[in-house]
Amino acid sequence: MQLLTRQFVFSNQLRIRLTRHGLFWLVWTLFFAFTYGFLPVGYFIRQGVSWPRALFQGIGIAGLDAVLFMPSHMFFAYSILYWLMPQFLFKGRYGWMLINIILLVLVTAFVSALLTTYVVDPVRVCLELRTSGNTFFFAMMAGLRGAITIGGFAAAIKLVKVWYLKQQAYQQIDKEKLQAELQLLKSQVHPHFLFNTLNNLYALTLNKSDRSPAVVLKLSDLLRYMLYDCNVPEVSLEKEITFMRNYIGLEQLRYGDRLDMSLNISGDYENKLIAPLLLVPFLENAFKHGTSEQLEQAWMHVDVSIQDTVLKFKVINSRELVAQEEVYVGGIGLQNVQKRLQLLYPDRHELRIVAGEETFMVMLTLELVPAQPGIALPPSQLAAVA
Repeated sequence: MQLLTRQFVFSNQLRIRLTRHGLFWLVWTLFFAFTYGFLPVGYFIRQGVSWPRALFQGIGIAGLDAVLFMPSHMFFAYSILYWLMPQFLFKGRYGWMLINIILLVLVTAFVSALLTTYVVDPVRVCLELRTSGNTFFFAMMAGLRGAITIGGFAAAIKLVKVWYLKQQAYQQIDKEKLQAELQLLKSQVHPHFLFNTLNNLYALTLNKSDRSPAVVLKLSDLLRYMLYDCNVPEVSLEKEITFMRNYIGLEQLRYGDRLDMSLNISGDYENKLIAPLLLVPFLENAFKHGTSEQLEQAWMHVDVSIQDTVLKFKVINSRELVAQEEVYVGGIGLQNVQKRLQLLYPDRHELRIVAGEETFMVMLTLELVPAQPGIALPPSQLAAVA
């Protein structure tokens, strides 16, 4: 219903526009008839007409006057809508707007008086109704009153439509800006991740490690996920956790016994959605700036818990001893994921980063969106997945 109303109000199709304007003038005629129809009721009652019939006649005469004065009303309303507002108001030429609207008022008043003298009163005489009895000047004022009323209504509707369209345009601009920023951040995630993984593979090939084929296979699975599953705003949490497991397995192949790895996942992570590649940058940061820089035994603990729609993600890793004033707080991966969290989950996440002398800890609390089975993806998302 809302879509139908919006298409009717804002459509530029000639048929719909004519219907819309016809409906407007019909409503105006009824408004004019019921507003001014009460004025002659007293006169008819004094002539011996019953009250219901007097009211009916009064509304009929007012409706007839609305139709006869419609050329003047249309002239005034459409001059405002399609001349004064586009040429002066929307261009900020307010002085010229004032001058021209005064001239338009005078011309409309003159046209209204001509209609009263040469159209309205003769028609009333033919129908054996009393004439207005106004002089030419008062006929100008009377006709102008109705024209200004309808002109004000038309101008108000026009201004509301213009305001609404501008608001929609601003929202679309903000949406496109947000999408562009997210796309930029996302495009930085992929090369950053690929660069780190290829470095790992390069290190294994230099040592002629037997684990190189396994690394290539896992890398293939990871790339397949990034290329085909991550082209949508949200993916299932189950797939994201599987990707995280594969990434950790890839790093464990690289470090072997030098890494003491602990991974704990608890809770129901099915039928929940999350932005793709949101958790892995924290793991990348832990491996790159923690494990890889340690010469001796390294350790890392990853804990993922899901309670209803709340995800709690914690990564603690060891690192080389550094001075307190040299505490590291993350590279481009952490910076990107922080920006994505601010854009995608405003007021729906809490991120804490604690950098100690020998440890680095990240704690993320995130409010997820539950998946709704049976609802199809939009065509744009279907095209992206296909």
